[in-house]
Amino acid sequence: MKKGLLFIVVLICMLACKKEGNPKVNSGLFGKWELAWVSGGLRPSVRVTNSGNMYQFNSDSTYVKYLDNKVVASGKFSIRIIETQDTVKFGTVTLTNPDYHDAWAETPNTITIGTSAFDGPSYEYHRVK
Repeated sequence: MKKGLLFIVVLICMLACKKEGNPKVNSGLFGKWELAWVSGGLRPSVRVTNSGNMYQFNSDSTYVKYLDNKVVASGKFSIRIIETQDTVKFGTVTLTNPDYHDAWAETPNTITIGTSAFDGPSYEYHRVK
């Protein structure tokens, strides 16, 4: 009787436990993103075309940064979404190598790193097809 009761208690405890895991990263983020606009600072927004300045975000939480189509950095990334308004997600991005932390905004077809508030630059990237 005691073994049966113990078995039921252990079974209930096991079923009550919730498996902890990493928060799901938006799979729509994975792929290459090329710089399209630079805004902020004391100058007007500038459209950028075919610069070869890109980020590639991978499903294993790694990234590669390209300048002029050459790899200049790679490491791990994490994104923390703080707020969602319609189809825009706002939060922060953290990159390693070198350590970098900045504002983040994401729509299905664009990502923006940085903010033009307080005259800081923001960089808008469009998905590479």
